[in-house]
Amino acid sequence: MGRKDKSRYEWLQEYLDLEERCRYLRWQIRKVKREEQRWEDGDLSHLRINGRSRGAHVLDQLPPLQAELDDCESDRQELLALVDSFHGYEHEFLKLHYIEGMTLDDIADDPDFPYGIDWIRHKSAELHHMLDFLDQWEDHKHSFENRYDVEIGDCIPLFD
Repeated sequence: MGRKDKSRYEWLQEYLDLEERCRYLRWQIRKVKREEQRWEDGDLSHLRINGRSRGAHVLDQLPPLQAELDDCESDRQELLALVDSFHGYEHEFLKLHYIEGMTLDDIADDPDFPYGIDWIRHKSAELHHMLDFLDQWEDHKHSFENRYDVEIGDCIPLFD
């Protein structure tokens, strides 16, 4: 399949990139807040802070990080709205599997999805061959389980 076929699904790569960026920004914000906690009540609280010290400027990092996270989340929501406007079961399948995290069996059991498990497995294999980055993302996704920058509280509701 040519480049034209791959470009039909570039939205998925864009979404995955945005999701990863948002996750990283949330981690940075948590890190800044923990650093502030150390300076206020933790192991660094006994140290004096002056205008040039690192501790004096910890919270200065928070507003730009929060603004960037808000922009990232907004872009992600806009992209999800765009994806919802796409027609075709391939787009729906990709959204259910890679964005909502449903397994192939879960998708087959979904009463709103009109295809059975055989079609879903066939389509999944076909799309994997067509989209190189899906295999890379699948491997990358499993590495999140052992990372320190991902917490249970990071779960973002995709749909309100």
